Amino acid sequence: MSGKQPVWYEMQMVKDMMGLFGGKAIRGITSSFNSPIVYMGKAGVSSMAQLIKANMNREDRRALIVMDSFTQKFSSKVTEDLEFNEIEYKIFPGIEPEVPLANIDEGVKICEEFRPTVIIAVGGGSVMDAAKSILLKYEKPDANFFMLLPIGGPLGLRKKVRYLIAIPTTSGTGSEVTGTSVLTDTNRTPHKKLVVNNAELVPDIAILDTDFVEDMPPLLTLGSGLDAFAHAFGAYVSNWGNPLADAINIAAIKEVMKYLPRAYKYGKEDLEARAHMQQAALVAGLGFGNTVAGTEHALGHSFGKVFYVHHGLSVGLFLPYSLEFQAKVTDRWKDLCPLFNVSIENKERNILFREFMDAVKGFIHSVDGPTCVKDLSHPSITKDEYMEKLDLLTDYAENDVVSLLSYRPLSRDLYKKIYEYAWDGKEIDF
Repeated sequence: MSGKQPVWYEMQMVKDMMGLFGGKAIRGITSSFNSPIVYMGKAGVSSMAQLIKANMNREDRRALIVMDSFTQKFSSKVTEDLEFNEIEYKIFPGIEPEVPLANIDEGVKICEEFRPTVIIAVGGGSVMDAAKSILLKYEKPDANFFMLLPIGGPLGLRKKVRYLIAIPTTSGTGSEVTGTSVLTDTNRTPHKKLVVNNAELVPDIAILDTDFVEDMPPLLTLGSGLDAFAHAFGAYVSNWGNPLADAINIAAIKEVMKYLPRAYKYGKEDLEARAHMQQAALVAGLGFGNTVAGTEHALGHSFGKVFYVHHGLSVGLFLPYSLEFQAKVTDRWKDLCPLFNVSIENKERNILFREFMDAVKGFIHSVDGPTCVKDLSHPSITKDEYMEKLDLLTDYAENDVVSLLSYRPLSRDLYKKIYEYAWDGKEIDF
C-alpha cells in the first residue's frame, strides 16, 4: 500500500483495549441514545424551513445545500420553501461517490466563503456523510479524521452551523440519524474506507418524503433495502443491545421483510411501500447507530471497496456469514426466529439454527439478493479475481472499525477463512 496513514482503530493498542467496551458495566457508564427531530410526509421540508425562520434572525439564515450530480434535480423541492421563509441559500452539487477526502476540502472552502448557519444534505449515504464531515472540518479546521475517537470529550460543534439537516434520497443507509461519516482514503492503493464517528455528527433534523425516493431503480432499491436489513440484524445479534435499541431493530427487520419485496417489485407504483422503507431505513439507523454494526459491515466495507460493489449488496451478501460466525458464542438470533415463522419449540439448537439461516437466506433470495460471491452479478467476479484479492480483503476487514466491536474475537486467519467460505456459500463451521 502507498501513502498509508494509520487510523486510530487500526492501532494494536486500541484493538487490545476495545474489548473492554463490550462489557455491560462499561456501557452502563458511557451509553447514550441519540436521535434527530424527524419530519415525515409532504410537509417535511416546509416544517424544516419554518423552524429555521422561527429560530433565527433574517440576516443569519444562510443554508448550504449539499448534493451530488444526481440529486441536484431535487433542488427546487428544497429551495422553494427556503425562499418562501426568507432563507438565503447556496447549492454545492459536487459530492462524489464514496466521498474522497479532497471532496470534503472543497465543501469546507465553500463554507468559508458563504458562512452557512444551516447545512442541508440532499442525497444518499455519500452526500449525508459528506455533509457531516464538511460541518466538522468547517467548525474544527484542525480536526484529524484519522484520529477522531468516538468517545471522550465533546467536540464543541454547532458554533458556526446551528442546524445539520438530512434529506435521504435512498432508503437504506440510515445516515440521516447516525453520527457516522464514511469517507474514502484515496492515499491508499487501492482506496480504503475511512470511518469518522461522533455523536455530534448526528443530524439535528431528518426529513422523509417519498418525493425524494420514488424513482429509485430496482437495483438501488434492493441494495439500500438490504443495507437496512443488515444494519438492524447485525446490531441485534451483536450483543451490544439494550431494550430500546433491541425493540427498534426488531421493528426495522419487520418493516424490511414486509415492504422491501413490494418496493423492489413495484417501485413508484407502490408509494406505501416506499414510505415504509424510508421509515425502516431510519429506524434501522437508530438501531445500529445507538449500538454497533455487525461483522458483515467489516466484511462488506472491504469487499465493496476492493471490487466496487454497492455497499448494501455487499453487507447483505455477508450477513449470513456474520450470523453464523457470531452464533458460535451467542443465542441472540433465537429472538428473531418468530419473525421468519420459525418455531423454536422442541428443537435441537443446531437444527433450529439451520432452519433460521435457511429462512434468512430465503428472504434475501426472494428479492434477488446474492448470498455468495459467485452468484453476484453486479458486478460479476471470477474465482481467480476473488482469490487473488483475499489477502487485501482480509487486511482491510481486519483493520475496519467494526472489527473492534465484534462480540466474538476476530483475527486475520478467521477473516480470510470467512472470505474463502463466502465464495460459494459454504456454511461457517468454525
